Amino acid sequence: MLHGKKFLITGSTGRLGREICLRLEELRANVIPVILKGYPDLPKRVEWAATNKPIQIYSKQDLEKIDNSDYIINLHWQVDRTKSFTEQLIYEINSNIYDQLFFWDWLKEIKPKKFINISSIKIFSELNENPISSSSFPKPLSPYGIAKVTAENFFNSFFHKSVTKLINLRLGSVCSYGEVPTQLLTQLFNSAFNKKKITINKGHITHILFIEEAIDLIISSALLEDTTDYLIVGEGKLNEFICQRFEELSNCKLNAEYIDLNPGVIDPVFISDLNKLQTSWARSYQLDSIINLIIKANLSLH
Repeated sequence: MLHGKKFLITGSTGRLGREICLRLEELRANVIPVILKGYPDLPKRVEWAATNKPIQIYSKQDLEKIDNSDYIINLHWQVDRTKSFTEQLIYEINSNIYDQLFFWDWLKEIKPKKFINISSIKIFSELNENPISSSSFPKPLSPYGIAKVTAENFFNSFFHKSVTKLINLRLGSVCSYGEVPTQLLTQLFNSAFNKKKITINKGHITHILFIEEAIDLIISSALLEDTTDYLIVGEGKLNEFICQRFEELSNCKLNAEYIDLNPGVIDPVFISDLNKLQTSWARSYQLDSIINLIIKANLSLH
């Protein structure tokens, strides 16, 4: 389907990067998995599955290892939540933008068709009025959100008047097997099957998007002709409802307490661009199927 198209993926050993590389190979694209300085050589919680192995690009000399590409999907992003607010902001800007300038300069020289910068819905916050769409003005409150906006502005300026078309894709939370343990569905699994005590944010909404659907939408954004920015979030469900469905589908009781952790805070209402990116080959999942997949995958690991 994508035969002859060349994709370069940064952050390829991250959870999304690993899946995108594998999916692109399944779609018959040529894939160059890249890891910039700071990323692990291989994924942390799952095995590497794509045929092409990740290539370390730590300096200008390393660029000789890779060929030019038509499409760049930038998933490189490092965080360090142990740092203070200001230290975290400086760290994220330096490690994700400044330290990689040689790579961005090289991309400008090779002139790929498209550069997909994976941003985040965290560029929005409770300061934004509902509903929030891809055209809403960012008002972040966290170091992560501020740094992501900085990256968007950097790439917008950097590729201005370039032949490379830039898209900032503001991505919501993505769930998967092998995800970080703090993600909601993994917490529910550990509570239901391992009896771990957890706290559920009562009265608030979680937007759940399964990883396989997310990566297909990201790939689709690279192939469309337009250059608009996108906001991609899954359907929002009340946390208590998600917990109820997890108990019913797993036949297990959660070891959970339900507390409003954000009293007085109104949950964001997003206008997602999911439909704009849907294609005949893009996969789609509803809540029940996502829960079943998470349970099955985690049980197989145990």
